[in-house]
Formats: sequence, structure tokens, C-alpha cells
Amino acid sequence: MITVQLLGGASLRAGDAPVGGPPAQRHRVALLALMAATWPQPLSRDRAMALLWPERDTANARRLLNLAVHVLRGTLGDGVITSAGDALQLNPSALRCDLHELRTAIGADDSASVVRLYTGQLLDGFHLDDSTEFEYWLEQRRIELEHAYVGALRTLAARQEREGDLFARVGTCRRLVAADPHSGVYARGLMEALDAAGDRFAAIQHAADHAQRLRVDLDVGPDRDVQALAERLRSAPPKAHAVSAAAAARDVSASIAVLPFRNLSGDSENDYFADGITEDVIANLSKIRALKVISRTSVIHFKERQQSLKEIGAALGATVVLDGSVRRARDRVRIVAQLLDAGTDEHLWSETYDRRMEDIFTIQSEVAVQIAAALETKLTVDERERVRRKPTEDLQAYHIFLQGRQWYGRYTSHGMLGAVAQFDRAIARDPDFALAHAMQAMLHAELAEMGTFEPASTYARAYREVAEAIRLDPELDIAHCTLAFLKGVQEFDWAGAEREFERALELNPNSSETCDLYGRFCAGIGRFDQSLALLERAADLDPLVHRIDIVTTLIRAGRIDEAIERAEAVFDLDPHERARATLGWAYFLAGRQEEGLAELEHSVTTAPNTMMWLAQLGEAHGLAGNEARAREILADLEGRSHHTYVSPYYFSYVHTGLGDFERALDYLEEAVALRAGPIYSIKGSFLLAPLRGHPRFEALLRTMGLA
Repeated sequence: MITVQLLGGASLRAGDAPVGGPPAQRHRVALLALMAATWPQPLSRDRAMALLWPERDTANARRLLNLAVHVLRGTLGDGVITSAGDALQLNPSALRCDLHELRTAIGADDSASVVRLYTGQLLDGFHLDDSTEFEYWLEQRRIELEHAYVGALRTLAARQEREGDLFARVGTCRRLVAADPHSGVYARGLMEALDAAGDRFAAIQHAADHAQRLRVDLDVGPDRDVQALAERLRSAPPKAHAVSAAAAARDVSASIAVLPFRNLSGDSENDYFADGITEDVIANLSKIRALKVISRTSVIHFKERQQSLKEIGAALGATVVLDGSVRRARDRVRIVAQLLDAGTDEHLWSETYDRRMEDIFTIQSEVAVQIAAALETKLTVDERERVRRKPTEDLQAYHIFLQGRQWYGRYTSHGMLGAVAQFDRAIARDPDFALAHAMQAMLHAELAEMGTFEPASTYARAYREVAEAIRLDPELDIAHCTLAFLKGVQEFDWAGAEREFERALELNPNSSETCDLYGRFCAGIGRFDQSLALLERAADLDPLVHRIDIVTTLIRAGRIDEAIERAEAVFDLDPHERARATLGWAYFLAGRQEEGLAELEHSVTTAPNTMMWLAQLGEAHGLAGNEARAREILADLEGRSHHTYVSPYYFSYVHTGLGDFERALDYLEEAVALRAGPIYSIKGSFLLAPLRGHPRFEALLRTMGLA
């Protein structure tokens, strides 16, 4: 089917291939816009000629119109443009046209769809130099569509405020500001939304941004009402974790944990398939805003079901639990699912699906929809559409993807490399598999940050994959989350990163991964209150994971005693090397240096090939005055760098500990230039705190837009 794009530019596509040549000639594209904007009424030929060829005589204008219709019918198909007497009419059922879809949503008063479908001005950048009549018509249509778009945004923002959906409200208010950046009303609306979402710093900062925009664009002074709101926010008492409150304020009908589906196929090789079904059911349920869905990384701890349902529910903060099993035999699959009350063991819903393998995606979406119905949760039209969307039409590509995701879930270098290979195989089978592209992008971004691969080419691959994922599926939350990460790390576009994070949370409010990564970004640039609110929300969605990031942010914020208390609790629950290292730093910065060094030494012993812990241990010894041990570690890192990649970021740690600030800054500047390591965190990093105030460090912050 032909796709006609008229919003945010103009293009014709047959599938994914652009259509050029005669059909894409400017007057013919303009004719399509006229017919789409006139529908359901026909467009008279006289009206078309008057707008498109006003300088031509009637005979010539009619000849050009007939030729345009002939060329378009030859490309789009005979049934796309029909004749009604001496008029022309577009048949929208025979092609996809974004302008028609937008006008339909406007007519239905569907605000959410209007906002989603309005992707830019009608025929943005398009001109017919020989027709001022068409230019006038186009300007009027642009004004009408933009007015409808802004009205939909205002309606949506008001609804989100009523429903307590604070993240989505911030995103909507940002779009209103983008539509009219000089409006004081929209500026105040965004400030109020940011403050309600726990980011008072950004709210106050926006007042300064708005004043600068007025000065630069209009040569006028600041808006008094905007400045007054900023002053009220500065003097108001701080809010405690407003984002977590927002999560609670969301009209959540139930908190659900999906236990890992049991593999009853008779062979362990199908474990990946059962785990994949679990993860996809979680993903589908997570798209439903009224449900709080516990993340896979927490429920996986209960795969063996050694605890009672009540104990599992209490540990995960879940009111209901989905239990299920999978049996796969050749081209058949049997899935049994039952929904139970975590407190009483009462059966709320159950279903058995005995279908052909090709129906697997239908089964997954049906499970989500039927659970929502059992919990009396109303799905929006957009949610229902996203839940029913198939990730791929190629079942073999899907199986390969599930195997790759299982490799990825091991969170080891070996597992990640295995995932790269499997995702590549899945994409080779189905190049339109958006989720596989998105996972490949996220994976490469992590590999680049960890220093497993050289960052330049690895980040470049991540960019290519995420661009393809968003092109194929603009509503894929993980793709927007990954793009947010890349915008921050690669472009230092902090505002752009924030917009993408918020878009990801609009699409999937249950994504603990997005909340966690967004929170770490905020901590890295010194916005600690917002960071803690986001990280608390991540921990609420994924109770057994993400807690250590809260500890790290407490240390960055200088709340050391609280950090020690939280770190000890995390370590008791899961004594992994990162928990040890973070606890070690909390002890160290509290003046308990020997205890801190002991924990850092343990983390290196546990993970001897992880350069980050080794470098941090070197810094700690340097700060403690153990110069010989610090230089021994520095030599070890230098030796390893001859046969494996070691990020310059890690060398900066050790030199900072040794007090060699010039050498530390040499490495840090190199890391920033190469985008190597977690450079987004340098402003808020407690490990680089000794460098603050140094002219080169401050210059580096200015280069990154963080001064």
C-alpha cells in the first residue's frame, strides 16, 4: 500500500521505498494535499486549477490537471483517485495518508490521537512559487491544524493533571511550549508540571530560559507572571519524592507480578521460550497505564516458587499474581494462565490456550486484555492498539530474538556478545523487526559505556539501530529510552535526552529501566532530588533491583549516613560486587576508611576483570595516602591496556586519588572527547569531586553544557 506523508514535509512511499520522479512533482503532491484536506467532499476541478495553475489559461490548466491525475493514478492505483462529475475525490481506504488520519482524529475529538498524529506543519518547507493562491490556502490550513493540535494538547494536559499522570503531563506541557515558546501561560504550565513531578530545579530554570527567549526573539523583558511563579517555587518548602507520589497518584487498579512461566515441554532447550513468553506478557501489561506491573528482573527470583503466593506478593509489593505454564510441541503451543489474589489465593481468572505456534502473539495480547478485564481496568484505544501490535511476522526471527534476550539477561560480557550475534540473526531474517533493532541499540550503548568495545564505532552502531527502530515503530518505548541515553552521552543534548525519557515513560509508565536510567542521568548532572524520586519509582516497579543506584545518588548528594543504612540493606539482600563497592565508598567517605577499602578490595576479588572496580580501588588507596598501592594498581591498568580496551575515564580515577589533577584531567578530557565511560555523570560524581573548581574541569563542564 502507498503511504502519503503530508505533515512535517512531503513524501510518497511504497512500503519502505521512497517514490520519486513524476508522481512526487510539487504540483502533484499539492493536488494530493488538496484532495485530502477537502475529503469527504469532492474537490472541483475548477478549484484545483485555480489554486495550482492560476497563471495558466483554462485549457492549459485542465491539461496539466488531467496529466497530474493520470500520473498519480498510475502510481497509487486506479481506485485511489475517483471522479465524481467534474470533481475529484480521494479514496482514503486505498492508501495511508497522515493528513486524512489526523483530520479523522480531529473530527472524533480524540485528543491523544491528534497529538500523536500531528508530526509537523502541513507540507513543511513546501512552496509553489507560481501560485500565491495555493500559498494562502496552505497557510490557512496550517493555522487550522496547529490550532487543533494545541487544543488537543491543552485537553490532554488537563486530563493528565486530573489523573495524576505527572510524567505524561510534563511531556505534554513541553509540546505546548514548543508550539508557542513565547507564551507565558504555557511557560507557567510547564513549570507547574515539572514542580509537581519533583523537578523544581528544572521548573525554576525554565523561567530563565523563557526570559532569554523573549529577550533574544522579541527584545522584551521577562514575563512578570512567570518570574513571580519562579520566586514562589524558590521560597516554597521542598517536596519529598514527588515522582513516587505521582506513581501512587496514578489511578492504579492493581499491582501485578507475572511469575516466570514454567516450561512443561520436556526439554530445557525450551526454557528460553517460556522465559520469552513471560517477558512479552509483562511488556504487554506494562503498556496499560492503570496497572502497576512488577519488572521481570524482580520476578525472576521466584522462578522455582519456593515461597507461598502470599510471601511472593509481599516481597514484590503485588496485589495479584499471574501464574502460568508453557508446553511447546512442533508447531503447537499450549499456554495455561491463571490470575490469583496474592493475599487470599482466590482465583480471579484462568484460561487455557491451545493454538498453532503462529498464534503466539495473539495469545500474548489476549492474556493482557483479559487480565485487564478481570481487574476491571479500562484500556484506552491507544493502549489496546499497542497491546495487539505484533513485533514481527517471522516466527523464526522471534525465536532467535528470544534466545538473544536470554543471553542479554545474563548481564555478563560473554552473555552480551552472545546477544549481539542472536539479535543480528533475528534482524537478518526480518529487517523490519523494530524491537530487535531497539534491543541491539541498547546493548551497544551499554557495551560502549562499559568499555567492552571501543566507543566511537559502538555508539555509531547504537545510533543506526535506534534510528531504524523508531522509524519502524515510533511508539517503542525502549527505543526512545535508548535515544535519550545517546542524546546525553553523545550529543550533550540534555534537554533532548529529557524529552526522549519522558516520551518513553508516556509509552510505558511501568518501565523500571527507563526510570532508573533517567534517574542516573539526573544524578550525573546534579539534579539529586529528581534523581531520587525517579530511582524510588524504579525500585517500586522492580523491588529487588535498582536499589544500589539510590545509594549512589545519596552519596553524591552528601547524605552519607542515609547512604550507609540503605547500602547495608541492599548488601544483605544481594551481596554482589557493585553493592560491595558502593558500600565501601559510603564507609570511606564517612571516615571509616579501613572498612571502605576492605569492601572495595572484595569487589575487585569478586570481579577481577572489571576495570571500573579496580580503578576505583586505586583512587581510594590514593585518597587514603597509600600511594604505593595506588601506583601498583595504576601500573596494572596500564599493563592491561596493552591487550584490552581500558577507558581513559578509569585512569582519571586513580590520578585523582593520587592528587595528580593535571594528569587526571588529561585522561578526563580524552574520555569526554571519545565519549568513553560514564561521562554524563562527571558533574555529580563524588569520585571526581576533588577536581571541582579546577579551571580545566569547569571548562570541561561548559563544553558539555553542564556549567
